[in-house]
Formats: sequence, structure tokens, C-alpha cells
Amino acid sequence: MAEFDALQRAYRATDGWVHLAVTTDDEWRRLRDTLGEAALADHMWDHHERHPADGEAYRPEFQLQVEDDPRFATAELRLKHAADLSTVITEALRFRTQKEWVDLFEARGVPHEIKTLAEA
Repeated sequence: MAEFDALQRAYRATDGWVHLAVTTDDEWRRLRDTLGEAALADHMWDHHERHPADGEAYRPEFQLQVEDDPRFATAELRLKHAADLSTVITEALRFRTQKEWVDLFEARGVPHEIKTLAEA
């Protein structure tokens, strides 16, 4: 498989596509933090909404684990492990709408575009 950049491609949201245009380490950190916060919020909602009686406390290991992942520590490593990073991002983006991601990305300065099905 040819190398590709997982940070400069389209990902499926629940109702369309969001194209990431992340090129710098600072932009990567903003994306990583945004995805981590969204995953944490989703887990906390799921945990309390779907399993209110199980007595299990929130566990932080459910948060998106990319911050300390050595495969994604540098731009060179992110490119080398693009397929793995793409999988992580795919899983993160598929549970929210385009508008939800746009609102989060715009608030945090993550470069992105909205894509129609034909453009993706």
C-alpha cells in the first residue's frame, strides 16, 4: 500500500464528509486534542446513558489514545503509520454530524473543509 497522509483526506461523519487539511505539528495537536475531548465526552454520555445501573466508574482509558502513542509522535511517524492513524480518525469522526465536527474544529482552529458525497 502506498503511503498517504491521514491528516489530509476526507472522513465520513454521520451525514456526510469532513476533509482534514492538517499540515503542521500545532494543527496536529489541536486535532488530537479535539478528537480526544470528543471521545471522552462520547464515552461519558454513553456510560451514563446506556449503563446507568452497572455501578462501573468512568475509566479514562476509554479516551482516544493518540497523545502518548509513539506511532504518532512526529510528522514522519504519522506518515509512516498513516493507515493506523486513519483508522483512529475514522472511528472518531463517524459518530458525529458534519456540523458538530465543523463547530468543534472551528472553535479549536483545526483546518478542515466540508465535502459532498461526490467530492469525497
